[in-house]
Amino acid sequence: QMSHHTSKVNEGNVQSTGGDIDTSSPEVDAAIQAVRTPGSETRWAVLGYEGNTGKLKLVETGDGPLEDLRDELSDGKIHYAYWRAVDSQAPKFVYISWVGEGVPTTRKGLVNTHGHIVAQKVMKHFHVQINARNGDDLDEAAIMKKVQSAGGSSYDSGNSKGVIVQ
Repeated sequence: QMSHHTSKVNEGNVQSTGGDIDTSSPEVDAAIQAVRTPGSETRWAVLGYEGNTGKLKLVETGDGPLEDLRDELSDGKIHYAYWRAVDSQAPKFVYISWVGEGVPTTRKGLVNTHGHIVAQKVMKHFHVQINARNGDDLDEAAIMKKVQSAGGSSYDSGNSKGVIVQ
């Protein structure tokens, strides 16, 4: 079925995109740490790759809602995002693994191995993981439902600060 092999050789050396992922970026660490800090201005961070390499880089951080984060996710790219969905003394975090629908098949496979490494080494701590292919997969209301059921405490969804409802 997939007979049309149009792999562009000039798109970097595909072999080098193999198994290895480089998670050593200090900017990435600082951004994730900021998201992890309750009350900090940084509510989310979006990561991507440097070109066609396996080196993770920080793409953008923000203090706004999930839709702002969603705007940073590119259809032709793989992104990993970290979002403080509930900002309180008991914060809740969401890890988003994004594979845009325009990502070449040769790179899509990276997420299978790299996604786990990013989860363990970079994000480390999250309540819900979302594997997204397009913006429809990132519906804030639907994700918040998952977040609420993930932790046992029920949060007042009308309160963006995530105060626990006794």
